[in-house]
Amino acid sequence: MIARFQLILLFCAAITCHAISAKPATPEEVQKFAQSRPELDEITWKDTSRGGPLAVRIIQSDAQAVTVEKTLATGLTSRKVPLSDLSGISFKFTPVEALLHRKPQIESIPALRLLWQTRQSTIRLTGSNAGESGLLLAQSLRLSGEEDALQEALKVLALIRSQEQSELRIERAQAEQLTIEFLVSQKQATVVESDRLAWEITAGPENPEGMLLATAFLGERHFADLKATETEHPRWMDDDEVRPVRQRLYHLTLDFFLYPSLFHGTREAEAAQGLKRAADVYQFTGSPEMMQATLTDLAALYPESQAAKDAAALLAQTTTPPVVETASPADPLETTPTTPPPPPERYNIFDE
Repeated sequence: MIARFQLILLFCAAITCHAISAKPATPEEVQKFAQSRPELDEITWKDTSRGGPLAVRIIQSDAQAVTVEKTLATGLTSRKVPLSDLSGISFKFTPVEALLHRKPQIESIPALRLLWQTRQSTIRLTGSNAGESGLLLAQSLRLSGEEDALQEALKVLALIRSQEQSELRIERAQAEQLTIEFLVSQKQATVVESDRLAWEITAGPENPEGMLLATAFLGERHFADLKATETEHPRWMDDDEVRPVRQRLYHLTLDFFLYPSLFHGTREAEAAQGLKRAADVYQFTGSPEMMQATLTDLAALYPESQAAKDAAALLAQTTTPPVVETASPADPLETTPTTPPPPPERYNIFDE
């Protein structure tokens, strides 16, 4: 018991260390934690005559059974419980596990993969949150961008979609799967498929990660089409057939590029890059005032972004220094106005 108590103390110290450093636990640490977690997990018997929910420590599972530990009067006892005997299961995330599940990170992949592998077989049971580990694993694998990682993520998501009991997790898995399929299509240079998937993402349920990727792709594609249209039809404004096509491309391109800054302003890299590309659209279409105003917004909102640094020279070139007029001697008979000047008009990014 003393050795176990010391292990718990070391476990708590590790939790504190991770909470302060905000670094995800390694697989080895997670494996150690699994052996010393509090007995706060629960299993529910299918046969109610065996009693109510039982608090245990779940340390492993496979396709047939779950391995649990419980401290009894006689000491620590380990049992393998057939999944067929259970109607429900509940994993309580420890602080370390909660930290792992806070947001997807490439560094979290090994530990999340371990949690997923040891718990995924319980996903069919009511109350199991193993799917949460699977979702975070898939999202973290997506961030790596590697082909093998993307394929692994798709397998995880397929299992969640086919076996998960939570409709919300199934919906999230569907959105993540669509996002990863879009990334795979881009790696395989299947432009038509990428275009289809990007539009499907924009028309689907809330999917911030997918939307940022899809709108960036669609913005670039429509900008390329806009350039091609104006090059092929230099007098597009006089052509009743080409003009609406050009206008649609122009507005869609701006809509896609401005989406991150309007709806996900805290995503600095994407929002800043979108503003920079919108300024490029204004520059191409001969709207210097709109370009300058957009670059000014970029510099004010995201001064440390790479996009702002890249656009600094262009903004400096387009900014007209104020004209300083030499004041004439004041007429002693005239009075100096004391009211402040009217405020400048607020810039509206939607003005044409």
